[in-house]
Amino acid sequence: MSKNKQDLGPYRRKQFQTYFQFSLIAICFVIIFVLFYACTGSSKNDIDYTDAKVIQMDEPADDSPVVVFETNKGTFKAVLFPDEAPNYCKFFTGLVEKGYYDGTYVSMVQDGVYFIGGTKQADGQTTSDTDTTTIEAEYSKNLWPLKGALCAYTQEQGHLFSKKKVSNSYLLFVDNYDLTEEEQAELDSKLADSNNIPEDITDAFEKYGGVLNFSQQYTVFGQVYDGMDIYDEICGTDVADSETLKPREDIQFTKVYMSTYGENKNSNAFAGSADSSEVSESAVNSADTSSEM
Repeated sequence: MSKNKQDLGPYRRKQFQTYFQFSLIAICFVIIFVLFYACTGSSKNDIDYTDAKVIQMDEPADDSPVVVFETNKGTFKAVLFPDEAPNYCKFFTGLVEKGYYDGTYVSMVQDGVYFIGGTKQADGQTTSDTDTTTIEAEYSKNLWPLKGALCAYTQEQGHLFSKKKVSNSYLLFVDNYDLTEEEQAELDSKLADSNNIPEDITDAFEKYGGVLNFSQQYTVFGQVYDGMDIYDEICGTDVADSETLKPREDIQFTKVYMSTYGENKNSNAFAGSADSSEVSESAVNSADTSSEM
């Protein structure tokens, strides 16, 4: 862990927004490049993705850690994956247990893509109370940026010849970006030509939605499974202006605390449930409505 006193990536507003504007304009190219770059083993992460699985939609064990976000809009819950992202889960859990996220804000909302939360001020600026510890980014072949994925905001740090990706206390919550028919057809064609991408991954994005071009770019460490109506409401929040992406009305995490899945069960949210297909279809339809751009 290290302390970084400089302003962190997401609050360099213009650069951050410009990046996403570019990636959405060129979404199909970026999706194909990033996914194939990761899955063929040519990335710097040196992970073999050929046997990757999507574990986010498997019902957790009763003792699995769950974080509960109580907000002024309502409550949603996410299960954590300490076996896949041990260092960040330990860091995050420590912050939660200290009450760090109580009273923090959702400071940026990009409709159909993400929202960022856990900031001490509503405009996302750092304060003397902001924890600027950085954790080396963790990438798991079994965790992907599906809709509802809980991520640590991740950025590059260091000099030209010693750069590394690090995560910090800011939280990035993944929404859903819908490909156009033309983009989907091109992606399907590319996927059909590759033997390196497990069907579990492509099927999961088709079924649950998400943002494919976030793949292996952020530390994914959790998955929202309960309170998706509240989650969707936050994802679709009106912003004050297109430059800052700050919500027009303040959205605050009034209380954030740790629990277990056994104390917060919602079997219908997971693939093994008899009702999961209905729940999944409802979630994707909701995402489709909120991500028209």
